[in-house]
Amino acid sequence: MKSFKTLFIIILVFSLSLLTLAGCGALKSETQSAGTENTQAAADTENTQAAKTGKTYDKVSAEIKLSGSSAQIKGSGAKADGGNIIISEGGAYSFSGKLDSGKITVDAADEDVTLILSGAEITSPDSAAINVFKAGTVTVEVADGTENTLGDAAKYVYEDSYSYKEKEEPSACVFSKSDLIITGGGNLTVKGNAGNGIRSNDWLTVENTALTVESENTALFGNDGVTVNGVTLTASAKGDGIHSDGDVEINAGKLTIKSDDDGIHADSSVKINGGDINITAHEGIEGTLVTINDGIITLSASDDGINAAQKVDGVTPTVEINGGEITVTMGAGDTDAIDSNGDIVINGGKINITAQSGFDYEGKAELNGGEVYLNGEKISEITNQFGGGMRGFGGRDENFQQGEKGGFFKGGTPPTDENGEAFRGTPPTDENGEIVRGGRQRGFPGEGENPAPQEPGTQSQEPATQGTAV
Repeated sequence: MKSFKTLFIIILVFSLSLLTLAGCGALKSETQSAGTENTQAAADTENTQAAKTGKTYDKVSAEIKLSGSSAQIKGSGAKADGGNIIISEGGAYSFSGKLDSGKITVDAADEDVTLILSGAEITSPDSAAINVFKAGTVTVEVADGTENTLGDAAKYVYEDSYSYKEKEEPSACVFSKSDLIITGGGNLTVKGNAGNGIRSNDWLTVENTALTVESENTALFGNDGVTVNGVTLTASAKGDGIHSDGDVEINAGKLTIKSDDDGIHADSSVKINGGDINITAHEGIEGTLVTINDGIITLSASDDGINAAQKVDGVTPTVEINGGEITVTMGAGDTDAIDSNGDIVINGGKINITAQSGFDYEGKAELNGGEVYLNGEKISEITNQFGGGMRGFGGRDENFQQGEKGGFFKGGTPPTDENGEAFRGTPPTDENGEIVRGGRQRGFPGEGENPAPQEPGTQSQEPATQGTAV
C-alpha cells in the first residue's frame, strides 16, 4: 500500500511538471509574438515617412513643422533661428507646413543630406528657398501624393556667412554647390523670381517626379552636367530651359519647355536617349555635339531648331540622329531646322521639317538611313541651303571661290563698293550681271548688319547624296 501511494505521488508530481512547462512555453510564445508585433509596429512607425517617399531610412534625423515665420524641430542635426533652418549634419530631414518668411540652409561638410518635402511651402524674403552651402550629395525628395512649392526673393541680400556677393551665390531658388538630386513621386513647383529656378554648381539629376519651374533666367542649370530620368517637367524660362556648361543627357520623361533662349543647351554635348519632349524657344537644342538616339521630339524655333555650335575647342560640331521621331517647325526668315558648324549625320529615325532652310552645315553631311521629310516631301539627300552657314555670299559651287572670312564669290577677286571696301548691302553680281548665288546675304564676306532680300531661286542647292560626305 505504501509503495502504491509513493508511485501515485511520483505520477502526480510528473504531471504537474508537464503542465507547468506547457504553460511557460505558451507564455513565452505569446511574449515573443507580442514582442515581434511591437517591433514591427515600431518599424512601421519609423518608416512611415520612408513609405511616402519610396525610400527606406534607418531613421529620420528630424521632423520639421513649418508655420508662418518659424519652425518646430523634433530631432537632431537641425536648428532654427526664426524661419531660417540650418542643417548641420548628414541625414534625412522631413519638412511639412507653410513657411511665409524663411529658408533652408545646408552646412554639413561632406556629409550626404536628404531633404524630404512632405506638403511644404517655403518662401524666402531675401535669398534662395534652399541653399546648399556645404554637403556631399544632397537629395530633395518629394513625398508621394504631396504638393510642394518653393519660391525665392526677387532680389537677394548677400549678408550672411552662407552667401557670396562677389560670386552672386546662391543664384537660384534651389541652389547647391554640391551634386543635387531632385526625386520623388509628389509634385514640386519652383519659382525662380530672381533668376534661375534650380541650379547645381556640380551635377544636377532630376528623376521620377513631377516638376514645374517658372524662372526669370534658366529653369534647370547643372554646371558640370544635367541628367533627366523619368521626370514630368513643365518649364517656363526667360533664359534657357535646361542648361549645362558640360553635358545634358535625357533618358526618359515628358518635358514641356517654353524658353526665350535655348530650350536645351550644353556647351559640350546633348544626348537624348528617350522621352517625349516638346520645346518652343528661340533655339530648340544646342550643343557642340547633339546626339539623338530615340524619343518623340517636337521643336518650334525662331532661330535654329537643332544647332551644333563650336562651344568646345578641339571637337568638330556634329548633329547625329540615330532614331526617334523628330518634328521641327521653323519661323520665317534667317532660320535653319538643322544647323551645324561642322557635320550632320543621319543614320535613322523619322524627321519631319517645315522650314525655308532645312539644313545648313560647314563640314560634311551624310544621310545613311531613316526617313526625312522637308516641307512634306521625302528627300534622299541633304541639301546645304545657305552655303555652309558661312554667312557670306555665294554657295559652294565649283565655279565659286572662298573669301578670306568664309564668304564665296565667283572669280578671283571679291566685290567691293565705291570706296574699295568689302561689299555689304545689295547682293553683288558677276560679269554677266547675275546675282551671286548662296549665302545668307548679310553682306560680303563677313556678317553685315543689314540683310538684303534674297532673289528667289538663287540659293546654293548643294546636295549631299545618301551615304556620301560633302
